[in-house]
Amino acid sequence: MPDPEVVPPRTAIVAVSRPGAVLARRLASSITDATLYLERRTGDDPSPNNAAHQSYDLPLRPVIQDLFSRHEALVVFLPVGAAVRLLAPVLGSKRQDPAVVCVDDAGRYAVSVLSAHLGGADALAHRVADAIGAQAIITSASDALDVTAIDLVGRDVGWRAEASPTDLTRVAAAVVNRDPVALWIDPEAGVAWPDDTPLSANIFPVTYLSDVQEPRYAAALIVSDRLFALETGRPLVTYRPPTLAVGVGCRRGVSEEHLRDLMLHTLEEHGLAAMSVAKLATADIKADEAGIIALATSLAVPMETYDGDRLNSVVAESSDPEDRAPDLHQPTASAARDLLGVFGVAEPAAMLSSGADGVIVPRAKSDRATIAVARIPLS
Repeated sequence: MPDPEVVPPRTAIVAVSRPGAVLARRLASSITDATLYLERRTGDDPSPNNAAHQSYDLPLRPVIQDLFSRHEALVVFLPVGAAVRLLAPVLGSKRQDPAVVCVDDAGRYAVSVLSAHLGGADALAHRVADAIGAQAIITSASDALDVTAIDLVGRDVGWRAEASPTDLTRVAAAVVNRDPVALWIDPEAGVAWPDDTPLSANIFPVTYLSDVQEPRYAAALIVSDRLFALETGRPLVTYRPPTLAVGVGCRRGVSEEHLRDLMLHTLEEHGLAAMSVAKLATADIKADEAGIIALATSLAVPMETYDGDRLNSVVAESSDPEDRAPDLHQPTASAARDLLGVFGVAEPAAMLSSGADGVIVPRAKSDRATIAVARIPLS
């Protein structure tokens, strides 16, 4: 059994037979984030690109189930049926299971078996095939029919899909079945449909949000960082692009819960989606503030810090009314000037982080913290 105390890399490559071990070694030399696991009797077999490996002893079932629980992806040199039977007791769902790709011992096929889209097995199968000269076998409907993969739209540019599992499945089915699907991209969000994502012929861009409610559409797609009370009566997927930079100022020792509550309340009050928060920003003297660090970690977004001169320069540069965008709020002086030597933290930090000329949500205050929000312009 591999050492469970070792923090695993993303991918585990597992071989049982000697022919499989030869191919597995070749594959391991081309995937830098992988660990190679070879059955002990094949571990000393001379083969091309003699990659380092960990040995394991049979039976295979507990070994492969352990690796399944500790890695993000598995490439197993086994028949598909054997792999499925071994992994069946530990399977969960495509939203949590690692990607699994099966390769035959002759190296002819790399088959995407589990977590094809969301887990990345389809992409991994292509990567494996390229490395060992195999043919990638992909059976996902969107890939086979060359239509838009609803669960992958915008993932490479940080979009997050907001939908129930049922709606996500039904919208994907509508696309695969060539039913008409409405697409509305919020102009205020300042984003465009991803260049690397094909738009199926049965997905129709519409001008107004209300257009998605027309009865001729079987489903709808919305791209926006804003909240809407919308009843379409049909399946809907909303994509949340990472467009919002949140500036944070706070007293020492403020809790993550306090900051989160203030942020969520402020966003909701202004009709903005929390899933579109792309980063947090604050003053550099708050770089070690545990509450802000914990909030950034829980949101899985970066935390940026700026020194007093940078923060003050934003206020100074924004002071001329001639330079002010009519739809943006400009930063204003606050108590932070007396406490920290800066005119403000939340608003200028949000502006610096976003690169915007103003904030779309001016400073909101609690007794311990301030929050402001700026929208990141489309680059």
